[in-house]
Amino acid sequence: MYTLKIQKILNEINRLNIPAEKVKLLKKAIAIADENEDIEWGYDLRLILIDTERDLAFSNESIPAFAWLLQAYEQHPDVFDENDFLWQYKWMMSELYDNPKVSREQIENALEDFKMRLQRNGYGIRAYYNELFNDCIVQKNITALDHAMQEVNKVPRDGMSDCEACEMDAEVTAFLYTRGFDEAYKKALPLLDKQYTCLHVPMRTLVNLCYAAYKNNREEVAASLYPKCQDEIAKLANDTSVLLSAIKLSVYMAAKYPQEAHKWIEKYLPLADGPQNRLLFSFSMYLIEALQLLEDGLIFVVDLPEQHSLYQSHKNQFTKEELLAHYMPLAKNIAQQFDERNSNSNFMRQYQELIS
Repeated sequence: MYTLKIQKILNEINRLNIPAEKVKLLKKAIAIADENEDIEWGYDLRLILIDTERDLAFSNESIPAFAWLLQAYEQHPDVFDENDFLWQYKWMMSELYDNPKVSREQIENALEDFKMRLQRNGYGIRAYYNELFNDCIVQKNITALDHAMQEVNKVPRDGMSDCEACEMDAEVTAFLYTRGFDEAYKKALPLLDKQYTCLHVPMRTLVNLCYAAYKNNREEVAASLYPKCQDEIAKLANDTSVLLSAIKLSVYMAAKYPQEAHKWIEKYLPLADGPQNRLLFSFSMYLIEALQLLEDGLIFVVDLPEQHSLYQSHKNQFTKEELLAHYMPLAKNIAQQFDERNSNSNFMRQYQELIS
């Protein structure tokens, strides 16, 4: 009977479009499987859960779910195939990097374990180098970026490599930091022409270029990219993982279309309800930059979930100044946590450049 209950929940999930609702139902299904000690259902459902949380801005269930998968495999290698969760392992590496409470030693140990599992399953280590490259991008570690990109490209692509669109998008971002706007724009042309696409590309590329064009005084380019950014974000209306790109776009909006920026921030601010991680740091930074361009005293009306760092009972209106007073120390605190973990000053450097 419990298997019928699980199947009924899965049927209900298939009818839903909102990832957060799917996650709630998957947790119910996993609880049923665990109560009945059905390890195979527990395994399959957790794989689905991790895949589903990829469509959310913040994941809360994936790390414990993945730890369970690893343990299940180690205890039952004759039942499960390590290839089933190697893609999920790659995603979990990003989750470990995202959490400042995870030490560098723990990350490096996980990276070595990931590399070992790739190789023993017949893959190269391009996916391993992708993790190092992406961390350099988030840290804006300019001195290490080119070397990290070269390490990725030394290894041929295989079935565990990031998709071509994502890899090219990462290189476009690296070019923006190291070679300037013109070279980055040229690099991005195949993505802008949609020769390579995935769920978040070219949306992410368009937003990054629109922002960079604005910062580099390329007014016509930014203006031409802006409506395309909006169109691509609209296609992912139920996907909260667009949060960072959406708030990054608000910087350009605040400079050129402040009324639209006001409404846009009200729409996306409630989605920033996750832990103090790399995404919340970047979100805070772009929000601060956008707010600084808007008029003083502007009031934002937002309905926040209780887990939101800004949440206050019986309060749904915040002035621009109140938002800045919240997010500036929040960004600084997160930056300090990551710099302490990484033994450098890459995050605080970004914060100081913003507020100077």
